Amino acid sequence: VDGATKPFLISGGRDNNIIVWELQPKKDGDEDQTWGVPKKTLTGHSHFISDLALSADSRFALSSSWDATLRLWDIKKGTTTSRFINHTRDVLTVAFSPDNRQIASGGRDKNLKIWNIMGECKYTVDANAHTDWVSCVRFHQDTKNPIVVSASNDKTIKVWDNHTMTLKNTFVGHKAQITALDMSTNYLVSGSKDGIAMTWNVAEGSFVGKIDCDDQINAIKFNIENNKKKVWLFIGTQNGIQIWDYSGEKKIKELKASPIDPQN
Repeated sequence: VDGATKPFLISGGRDNNIIVWELQPKKDGDEDQTWGVPKKTLTGHSHFISDLALSADSRFALSSSWDATLRLWDIKKGTTTSRFINHTRDVLTVAFSPDNRQIASGGRDKNLKIWNIMGECKYTVDANAHTDWVSCVRFHQDTKNPIVVSASNDKTIKVWDNHTMTLKNTFVGHKAQITALDMSTNYLVSGSKDGIAMTWNVAEGSFVGKIDCDDQINAIKFNIENNKKKVWLFIGTQNGIQIWDYSGEKKIKELKASPIDPQN
């Protein structure tokens, strides 16, 4: 950001604002040091921020909001470059395509929409659409065979051909609403309020396996390394973060969240 390579964090909240934080390395023995300092506040939404996504070069950010809109932000300038208006209810999720030329969104109107970066809605899925809120959207990272993946409170995951936005597969297995998705190569991992993380082979349209986290899942990250010999899952739950060696189906570590003192 700002022509520098400093690490940063971007967050959105129920104060309707987006904050860009400059991260600071923590020194050994300094328990009171602040991890990050707010550098910019991006304002414009009139309701809660529900999701954020960064462009590949980290120059732009997308936000979705309960005000039924999306915004594209120039982080350096701190200004809105495009406003996206077409959803009829709260927008819950947003994602950039790998080339940053397309944007996907989903919301409480049960719609999955595809946009260009100018804020024009190019497609709204009608056939085989979700029957409940669209809770999470992702693009496949392979630009040769582009797909869009959507998850919903209807407990299903749908895989769409990005060229035609026709349905390729529907994955069924979760017992509660799906809250998180992530992809690595041809594999998709999903997390749900049922406490289960499920893995799917997108290329084959098949179920691969599952892990019981014994806690509601809110966020999930998937990492495959060493030519698929090591697979890691990082799972954000109601009570902390779980780190799993998925290839060995073992929980490596669990970081418990500390209770927040309302007086501080």
